[in-house]
Amino acid sequence: MKMKAIAILGVATLGFATMSCDQNTSQRHEMEEVEVQADIENERAELRQDLREMDAEIDKKLNDLQAEKEKANADAKAEIEKREIELRNDKTEVGKAIQDVENATANTWADIKKGVNNTTRDIETGWENFKDGVEDTFDGDKKNNK
Repeated sequence: MKMKAIAILGVATLGFATMSCDQNTSQRHEMEEVEVQADIENERAELRQDLREMDAEIDKKLNDLQAEKEKANADAKAEIEKREIELRNDKTEVGKAIQDVENATANTWADIKKGVNNTTRDIETGWENFKDGVEDTFDGDKKNNK
């Protein structure tokens, strides 16, 4: 009888220990999920801010082009209008990226973040080409007006 009581006590102790481990594992997973969600929210805020700044920069570039277009000859105006279309397309892409960031879930975050980073990189590369093209256009315009 004594052995039976010890065995039952041992099984009960083992059961409580197992339950305690399960609870600790569950709590650890919950804490990890909270940390992951906090990281996502921080990244989301940073990415959202970067995109808003990019959107504002596009608006500034469009305004600058408009001012230059008023002074330009017909050839330069045509080139500027092409550049304006490119910038409006960039603005649309940035708007979509902002929406994607807003609608991302924990499950889709990695893909959304990668896509948005690719989009912003492509836009910035386009701006470098844009800058070179505008300078060439206005250099040519200045030479023709002399």
